[in-house]
Amino acid sequence: YVAGMTCGRKFIQRPFVQLSPNKTWEGFIGGWFFTVIASWYLSRFLVKFTWMTCPTNEFRLLPVPLTCDIDPVFHEATSIIPTQVFELFPSVLVTMIPGVVNVCSVDGNTSLLTACVSGESTHAHHHFELVLKGVFPMQIHAISLAMFASLVAPFGGFLASAIKRAYGVKDFDSIIPGHGGVMDRMDCQFLMALCTWVHYNTFVKMATVSVPKMIYM
Repeated sequence: YVAGMTCGRKFIQRPFVQLSPNKTWEGFIGGWFFTVIASWYLSRFLVKFTWMTCPTNEFRLLPVPLTCDIDPVFHEATSIIPTQVFELFPSVLVTMIPGVVNVCSVDGNTSLLTACVSGESTHAHHHFELVLKGVFPMQIHAISLAMFASLVAPFGGFLASAIKRAYGVKDFDSIIPGHGGVMDRMDCQFLMALCTWVHYNTFVKMATVSVPKMIYM
């Protein structure tokens, strides 16, 4: 929100959608860029605190030390980025990423792969490879959630804007001066909450097998 407001008002303003005239392309792109950058470093900082990594069922006004078996997602590890991810972007942009290795096949033999050598006629591009060392897996998950939060979740706000326009009102309420009501501040969170739940249960939570699950399957 802060990055989008800053970039959207400091540069040339180009309206993003007619439903929300205050939203600009500069704010949309700037919000995406700074959100992704912040998620990488902020997640690395937060995993150092047990209050962010240990589950608790108690509500306390004053924080107390927590102890638990830290989930592997909060431990430093070596992660290999799936090659399919790089296929979504132009090769020119991929080669600009630090640490990316261009892997080639030799003489068209896909079973014989090696790092590409510039000017070698027998080498043909096969895929890109990136190995991250000393990185918390949670940082990669944070990047995924940040991408969704900045590229898809704002459309929840556009839907809310369409509803307000249909009823001829500017804000849902006026409890927050200058911002409207709680709904005006939380409109994007509906899509984000759904994405977070799906991402957690699909990619983060360890799969468990129970008798009810086996019966259901």
